[in-house]
Amino acid sequence: MRRLICAFVAMLATPAMAEDLQPALSGIVSFTTLDGAPLERPVPGEPFDVTVTIQNRLGADPPAGLQLAGWLRPVEDDNISCTEAARSFLATGRLPRGALKLNGVLIATASEDGAFTIADPEIDLASANLLGAARLAEPPASLTADVEGRRLLATLADRGEVLSIAVPTAVATVLADGLDRPTVAYPAARGSVWALEAGRHRLTHIAPDGRRHVAAVGVDRLEMAPEGDRLAVSGPGGAALRDAVTGKLQISTDDPADHAIPLADPKGTFGLAALSGQGVEIRYTDAPELAVAVSLPAPATRLAAGLGGRWILAYDASGQAPVALIDVARARVVQTIATPGAVSEIAFTDRAAYLMTADQSRVGVLDLAAIRPERAAALREVMLGQARAVPLDHAGYLAPLWPQPGMIAVHAESFTGFVIHDYSTMGDAPPMSAIRLRGGVPHRVAGFDRSFREVEPGVFRTTAMLPGPGLFELVTTTGIGALSFCAPLAPTEGIVATAAPGRLLAEPIDARHVRLTFRGGDGAPVGDVVFSVLVSGLATPWRDAVTLRSDAAGQALDLLALPAGGPVVIAARGRDGHLFHPLVLERP
Repeated sequence: MRRLICAFVAMLATPAMAEDLQPALSGIVSFTTLDGAPLERPVPGEPFDVTVTIQNRLGADPPAGLQLAGWLRPVEDDNISCTEAARSFLATGRLPRGALKLNGVLIATASEDGAFTIADPEIDLASANLLGAARLAEPPASLTADVEGRRLLATLADRGEVLSIAVPTAVATVLADGLDRPTVAYPAARGSVWALEAGRHRLTHIAPDGRRHVAAVGVDRLEMAPEGDRLAVSGPGGAALRDAVTGKLQISTDDPADHAIPLADPKGTFGLAALSGQGVEIRYTDAPELAVAVSLPAPATRLAAGLGGRWILAYDASGQAPVALIDVARARVVQTIATPGAVSEIAFTDRAAYLMTADQSRVGVLDLAAIRPERAAALREVMLGQARAVPLDHAGYLAPLWPQPGMIAVHAESFTGFVIHDYSTMGDAPPMSAIRLRGGVPHRVAGFDRSFREVEPGVFRTTAMLPGPGLFELVTTTGIGALSFCAPLAPTEGIVATAAPGRLLAEPIDARHVRLTFRGGDGAPVGDVVFSVLVSGLATPWRDAVTLRSDAAGQALDLLALPAGGPVVIAARGRDGHLFHPLVLERP
């Protein structure tokens, strides 16, 4: 019987079965320059593209709904494995010291004096959180993210310019000049831009080569759909919904409109809401000639719609009238929401609406999932700071933290962006974290999602930049799907890629000190290099990390202290990329 069992197990352990036991998912990584050329060696401070292709061994297409998280970490001897690093990140949401996160939002801030900065909220506790900085000729009238183009678009109304600001370096270039007071610009297909020229009340399309085409006149406001597929324009010439690629009309009306916004759900833009005085007209793309009228309890000047297209908030930015909550499905106002003061702007996440008061003393948070027509909506008030003496006259102080569920609300007087999470809709919790906004009094902020984006099924792409020279590797994980792996980057400029590890020599100086000598894999001295040295006791918990520099002969300029009692292990790595075999010293 025992022989039969062993024979059966042996039959299972065939090469075919071993192939069947391979992981269901596999990944391929490529590093390229921004123009698509293979990346030979990354240059610190210069952005490059990271593309990860997920393949499914169990089917032709990769699983739907995968989300890729990734980070760059320095190559160190004591790094934990890629799988363990992924498990640690998924369990804690935090990365080890020195890792460069490739997910999450960056915050761009334009100050009243023209200073411009790009900051990383993840490293706000470090000595500095700035990734890039620039000086603009004037405070921008608008600041919008072009994630596909890895840039921010800024409009300088007085100078008549539209700027492209690279992320994360903040290098600014002029896309178009000679415009008549451009007040807002949005990205279009293949690097082109839609701009509103407020001086001439017209919508202008700007091609990458600078060619311009006037698509509409009689326009005072311009809004982009969340997915970037449609544009909503409004003004004395009426309201319209246009295709963001071609500019073709989808919905139009000749009646003057104070404000118009696209209505969109996860499947795309499905309608247009146009405000005029004390009424809102809703039109749908499948029946654009039919208008659904919604009467408001009080006049409003602006509209804001949730990301799912179910809820619309109508408010008066210059008055004290309550905010009207419109249920698009029911085509009527279902709530009026009292606010602690005039509302200057409203922004949405998947779950909540954030209402900034014009005096910036607080933000109201409305839980959209908890709205019931038969029950009064509860507006959670989050205190920010002292009220402004002069109320805000423009929006631009709320930046969604997508893909995280929250918002950054800026209190300009304290130079601070408060992080408010969607769960602030419950209880009476004040902001628990904040980011310091450097560069001057904030005038406008914008969020930029640097996360991996699925550009086609199974293909994820993002942009990264190394802070300095060294050896780095990419760590990625899908979380669900259990695919976690590492991919090494080529050494940066100025880093030596050694073919074989070198040797460490230790010269005893006294009972507690030695002097190290560094030899390369070919036996030659490694001179004039800074080394990170780790000393660990094998019989004791003693451990110490020091920095040593070698002279021209490869000998350390300073002595290395050793613990008393038991053997020790000395590990070293050169800042230029040199690696060494660990050295074990026996101690009495």
